[in-house]
Amino acid sequence: MAAPAVTPALWHDRVMTEPVSASWERIEEWCGRNDITHVLRPPAAEADIAAAQAQVGLGFPSDVVESLRRHDGTPTRPTSFLVPERWVLLPLDRTVEEWRSRTEQLAERQAAEIDEISDEDDEDWSDVEEGEEDNHWGWNPAWLPIALDDTGCTLVVELRPGDRFGAVGYLDPQSIPRFDGVDTFPSTAALLAHTADALHGNGTMTAAVENQRIRWTD
Repeated sequence: MAAPAVTPALWHDRVMTEPVSASWERIEEWCGRNDITHVLRPPAAEADIAAAQAQVGLGFPSDVVESLRRHDGTPTRPTSFLVPERWVLLPLDRTVEEWRSRTEQLAERQAAEIDEISDEDDEDWSDVEEGEEDNHWGWNPAWLPIALDDTGCTLVVELRPGDRFGAVGYLDPQSIPRFDGVDTFPSTAALLAHTADALHGNGTMTAAVENQRIRWTD
């Protein structure tokens, strides 16, 4: 099955930021200087990138694809928080696994809610107002998980066409999803540039290597 065509980026391409390759070069330089290059996985295979897009059913933003072609995330065990201050950049197989699991859970929740409603209400099986579906369910199959922390929170990329296509949002099981504020970015490229800046001391967090893992402090 061929992968869907990648939707043209809108919002994040208008944001001036460093190219993905340049950010990865700065990240690689810091990791090499600190003898911790093992936290950078090899590139993802083109066939795996295509298969992941086919599985999700939506094309990935160009910066997500470019990043995967450089490094397929970071190892999830042992945990090393490459992205400040607590984020593990997911390998593609874990990204698809997370997407599939959450999408299946959403379908189960929606089916259960439908079952609880009488026949005459079948056309209105939810009290969710139009435009509030994402907040109500806490998940949308058009979100691509790209990073996890150790508290159950997730960074996701918006895959729906529109002004927010490619933006990185923040999911917390204890609150509604959001695409603004702390831990959100206009694009994956912006997230990587932020990471490279922080590793090189340009930010509010400082990275250190402890037991061959990256840790961040204020």
